[in-house]
Amino acid sequence: MRALLFNPWITDFAAFDHWARPLNLLRLATLLRQQGWSVDFYDCLDRRSPDLEGLPAPPRHRFNPYGGGHYYREIIPHPPGLDGVRLRYKRYGVPPRRVEQRLRTFPQPDVIIVASVMTYWYPGVFEAIAMLRRLFPRVPIVLGGIYATLCRAHAEAHSGADAVVTGRHWPDIVNRIFAILGDTSQPCPGDQTTWIEPAYDLLRQDFCFPLLTSTGCPCHCTYCATHALWPRFVTYEPEAVLDSIGRVVRDYHATDLVFYDDALLVKKETHFLPLMEALIRQGYAVRFHTPNALHVRQIDATVAGLLKRAGFTTLRLGLEVVQRDWQKSTGDKAYIEEYLEAMRHLRNAGFTREIGTYLLFGLPGQTIEAVREGCRAVAEQGSEIYLALYSPIPGTPLYERPGCDFRFDPRVDPLFQNNSLAPFQSHAFTDAQYRELRQYARNLNENVRKRPFLEAAR
Repeated sequence: MRALLFNPWITDFAAFDHWARPLNLLRLATLLRQQGWSVDFYDCLDRRSPDLEGLPAPPRHRFNPYGGGHYYREIIPHPPGLDGVRLRYKRYGVPPRRVEQRLRTFPQPDVIIVASVMTYWYPGVFEAIAMLRRLFPRVPIVLGGIYATLCRAHAEAHSGADAVVTGRHWPDIVNRIFAILGDTSQPCPGDQTTWIEPAYDLLRQDFCFPLLTSTGCPCHCTYCATHALWPRFVTYEPEAVLDSIGRVVRDYHATDLVFYDDALLVKKETHFLPLMEALIRQGYAVRFHTPNALHVRQIDATVAGLLKRAGFTTLRLGLEVVQRDWQKSTGDKAYIEEYLEAMRHLRNAGFTREIGTYLLFGLPGQTIEAVREGCRAVAEQGSEIYLALYSPIPGTPLYERPGCDFRFDPRVDPLFQNNSLAPFQSHAFTDAQYRELRQYARNLNENVRKRPFLEAAR
């Protein structure tokens, strides 16, 4: 049997490659291969794809030296419902005409499996399914991923896929795909606790590779959909992760490894600490990055020292809001006192410009001054500010809360769940106020970059 795994385009007003790799398709490829299948793979978002050769670089194109950068993009018409938004809508990734040309060289698959990520990126998913249907009219198409899980009814009604599989428990998903195909062979063993090393060979000549050492999160933040995707928090054995890191460094010459964990430091005594100690002993010449944010409550002197010694180059911290009542009402994730303590430990360990802190902006009922207060607190600690616009995500308590302050209902269409729409739909702030706040954060970041880094209070 042969499967074609397909990672579609992003369709959005803005997108940047912050170490985005189709990790779950790579894990799925491993499981299918273990069942004796052949796997073909195409990633529309591969910025190093030979199918981009000869195309002009995007305006303001830049590469992050650690593996990120701008995608190739084309302006496309706004989808219905977004016509009045004063932003250009784009398709990010390899142009469809070139994708189709490449796919015509692929062998006929027995099944096509399409991934999905953000709920409001579904126009790119639908376009991919329509193209694959034209190219392989008799091949069943299965849609999975985050959008398929959080918006299953919408995906079943509108995507054009033959089947929609939900969840991210990959052995179970493989067995459901087998059932769709009428395959009565040996079922795929395992559950959420099963370690699955991604099929890193499918990333071709990349030097930046994703890592997932745990799934789920023990926190219950009202704005986060992790529990809708992963009801349990599970860590994988440090020995298995270490073996995987060794192979990717040795066999694929990785220079940058990116942790995709939502809660990397939780259960640190049995998970993170032994993994870091073993990595330091191995002496791998690699850089580590944490774009999904570390839990500041877990950062003590030991953790900070290991992060520095292991070679962590990009640290993102999750603070979200600084007001105590907001923290209590949104999940009790991190208080400002804990953030200040974590920053002190990181400075003592020798971190300087590697640190950035996420702050949420646009939560229902949140004021501009509350966000400004958070920006000032972060800048005072010498960290750059990363403003993250709130997105109403299905499966979260805030999404279900009645009376949210949006001008149009995100339940009507997943397109309306796009956080880029917040300045155009929130009653709490206007587009002009949003732009003013972004400039305020940029000015503070510029001052942080100019002044000498703070000395830690020991």
